[in-house]
Amino acid sequence: MREPRGSIAFRLTLWYTAAFAGLLVVALAIVFSIVAATLKSDTDAELRQDLEELASLVEAGGTQAFRADVEKELAGPDSSRVFLRLWSATGPMDAAGFDAADAADRAAATAQFRGGEPSLRTYRPRGAEHAVRVGLARAGPSWVVELGQSLEEDEELLAAVRNGILIALPVVLLGAPIGWWVARRALRGVGEVTRTALEIADGALDRRVPVSARGDDLDRLASAFNTMLDRIGSLITAMREVTDNLAHDLRSPLARIRASAEHASAGSATAAEWTAFAGTTTEECDRMLEILNSTLEIAEAQAGAAQLTLDGVDMGGLAREAHDLFLTLAEDAGVSLGVETGAGCVVQADRGKVQRIVANLLDNGLKFTPAGGRVTLRVTSEGAWVRLDVEDTGSGISATDLPRIFERFYRGDGSRSGRGSGLGLSLARAFARAHGGELTAVSALGKGSMFTLRLRRSEV
Repeated sequence: MREPRGSIAFRLTLWYTAAFAGLLVVALAIVFSIVAATLKSDTDAELRQDLEELASLVEAGGTQAFRADVEKELAGPDSSRVFLRLWSATGPMDAAGFDAADAADRAAATAQFRGGEPSLRTYRPRGAEHAVRVGLARAGPSWVVELGQSLEEDEELLAAVRNGILIALPVVLLGAPIGWWVARRALRGVGEVTRTALEIADGALDRRVPVSARGDDLDRLASAFNTMLDRIGSLITAMREVTDNLAHDLRSPLARIRASAEHASAGSATAAEWTAFAGTTTEECDRMLEILNSTLEIAEAQAGAAQLTLDGVDMGGLAREAHDLFLTLAEDAGVSLGVETGAGCVVQADRGKVQRIVANLLDNGLKFTPAGGRVTLRVTSEGAWVRLDVEDTGSGISATDLPRIFERFYRGDGSRSGRGSGLGLSLARAFARAHGGELTAVSALGKGSMFTLRLRRSEV
């Protein structure tokens, strides 16, 4: 697949190549500068040492000693790269070596007689291929010695280094394919994510990004992307279920309203039938509003948008109030209703919403507990949590239904024949989680159920 010029891989390749080229040029320039500076420093140190020795020799032995040293130097292997000159106060005297006349610098020599510091300079003689490094030093009150050394070897070494650098520079061109390979390899996972996203946009909602075993950042990105897709898929499924369940639960009241309206519009309805029609319409509208409001409240709570008015709530006192409220209903059903509360069970919560949780749990317990059974409301302290249990000896919940009882509109086999929307437990759990707590259930078919609400204890 050909990468467009605007792709990240293309831009990364340009950045890699530019950075590699820039760093290489800087590094080679530094190397060349260090080599040149080292050669110059070594040459100057050697030249100063030779000048000091030569000045001491002339100062001690005069021109005879200078001539002897000249003969010795010119007889050696460096005769073609060295020249020597002896200056008096009136001008140059003895000179020997290559291009000696051209090397004369009367101004520099005169400066030595005036007490100037030993000087070093570089110049290129006429017609010479290589430059010369020249130094002058005073030898006593009467003489100045001049020593010149060809820089042929230094220039040849620097030329070799420079040529090596010029040969190395084309290596920069190798940075482009290397950078391209690295960028493509590093971004391979991004391409897979992109392809998967495009396929999903085309309708393949079951597609997922392949995850390798490398465990690098791209694998974590792919895993996070797949988790997001799974979550979106779950939300889509849940939305479809909610829509289907809403349509199912709203269809019945609407059908009853329509049937009553048709009967009333037939023209033979009595005043009593009109009154019954109005009552049915009101009842069914209330039921639809309850379903819609509960659905909206669940959605708000699960989205973290529920409006909570937090205050200190004594769960023991709230449980006793709920017990007194439901006691008459329990007696009418022939069910024993008990309450057990502990001390210090205060939580920061929205009192109204917690009351709705407890009322829902008690209502379910009484609804599915036959006459002669018992429902117990219990509040205890559990470390940093306050625990409220609603335990009954009713029909219980099957192992198949238990994992799904908190789903919206879900109604188990034992509750399908009764009235209800299947939203009560879902709303109760949503409220519990909006408070940072949790609502759980344990049950065994034919042995009863226990619902447990846990809320964090108040620090106040």
